[in-house]
Amino acid sequence: MTAVRRALLLSTADRYFTFASNFAVAAAVSRILTPAEIGVSVVGMAILGIALSVREFASSTFLIQREVLTREDIRASSTVMLVLTALIVAVLLAATPALVRAYGEERLGAYFHIVCASLFLDLIAIQIVSLLRREMAYVRIVIIDLAGAVVGALTTIVLALSGFSYMSFAWAWLATSVVAGVISLAVHPQPWIFKPCFSHWHGVVRFGGYNGGIALLYKVYDTIPYMLFGWILSPQAAAIFSRSLMICQLPNKLILGGAMSVILPAFSEQAREGRSLKEPYLHALEIITALYWPAFLVLAVMAEPVVQVVLGGQWHEVAPLVRVIAIASLFSFSFEVNYPVMVAMGAIRQSFFRALATFPASAAILIGAILVGGLHMAAWSTLFIIPFQAVVSMSFVKHRLGISHFDVLLALWKSGVAALASAAGPLCIALALGADWRLSFGHAVVAGAAALAGWLVGLKVTKHPLLEEVAHVASAVRANWPFRTAMTPVLEK
Repeated sequence: MTAVRRALLLSTADRYFTFASNFAVAAAVSRILTPAEIGVSVVGMAILGIALSVREFASSTFLIQREVLTREDIRASSTVMLVLTALIVAVLLAATPALVRAYGEERLGAYFHIVCASLFLDLIAIQIVSLLRREMAYVRIVIIDLAGAVVGALTTIVLALSGFSYMSFAWAWLATSVVAGVISLAVHPQPWIFKPCFSHWHGVVRFGGYNGGIALLYKVYDTIPYMLFGWILSPQAAAIFSRSLMICQLPNKLILGGAMSVILPAFSEQAREGRSLKEPYLHALEIITALYWPAFLVLAVMAEPVVQVVLGGQWHEVAPLVRVIAIASLFSFSFEVNYPVMVAMGAIRQSFFRALATFPASAAILIGAILVGGLHMAAWSTLFIIPFQAVVSMSFVKHRLGISHFDVLLALWKSGVAALASAAGPLCIALALGADWRLSFGHAVVAGAAALAGWLVGLKVTKHPLLEEVAHVASAVRANWPFRTAMTPVLEK
């Protein structure tokens, strides 16, 4: 468990740096470009998201969860992914003229051409990083990720300032792919990985069939609002909805950080050793909710100043949407853990059926909401969609692990108390200022301090296990800062 905590610490530092870079880019670009310009990139990325989900039929997750991994398995995975990428690029290039006409944006053609080149280069880092994750070799992963994050951030901002508009995102993707690929080969020089092999492709496709189905269903659901807003309303509407979701994802990025890149390998290792995942799963939910729930409640109250600080004054339409989506997101606490635990148990088929039961229905509800009421109705629809997905998703995990409703309640009640305690102060301040909840920067600082104080009191009163985890992290930081060379072998065992 010590090795996992050390890996988690290093991975979290990596993810926080990447998050900080992406956050800086989003904040800077949101002030440099207009919502309409960013909206074109959002629409382009939505189309690419659906196309790229097809590549998950050769998912690199196969390399992480495989009990016995041979050289032929690795080469077959790379080969199948290369073939799928070539098919994706061919279809995307053939469809580009029609997409340009549909959205009335000539520059989308150049955008897709540049991104297609990036898709091939991405394969180098994708395969190597997956193998490093299986080995929990997070020192080398950090080197790859940090280099890519720095290059991507600098390229995006410099090109945006130079007048490249939304094309700055495409060129930044290409620059990141080149740098990540070169460094991946430098830290893990194993070129045989990419030597074509067709003899073991059945295992890759068998696993990837269900995994790819999950990815495709999710991406269609996830990207539909951007494509519809860009087509029916305007690219600006797509950008506003995108930024609303981005703000509501801040708790996920800030709180979980690098945890998810460690959870799947750690769960897979425990499953291979025949240990039960019930207690680790419930403990993960207990820790996540102690951070998630207070963050989302406070975000719902303080949406106005958060949007102002993160995005700037031209995005004021985002705040009302953030309030609604943040409340709905309270039910998303298990999403990031459900998939890893199901894959670790070899239940990828059940995960596919779970996706089949939730994503098409969610997409239909979202489409109806957009057609009926536009942006605001789409936001309000999340109050049904996210709880619905949470109930269905957790029911599969609970059945597989033998978890009862009482087990879940017992794991979460302390987090509920801490969340209410953290939200009490900001809510009182907001209500005192009027019905519109428009907090100034000074009021936001006071409300944030009140939220922190309430949260700490809630954790202390309930004797929440998060306090023990914080102590472990503090101990690990003291023991490993600055990161010592001797730590590398421990992480790479």
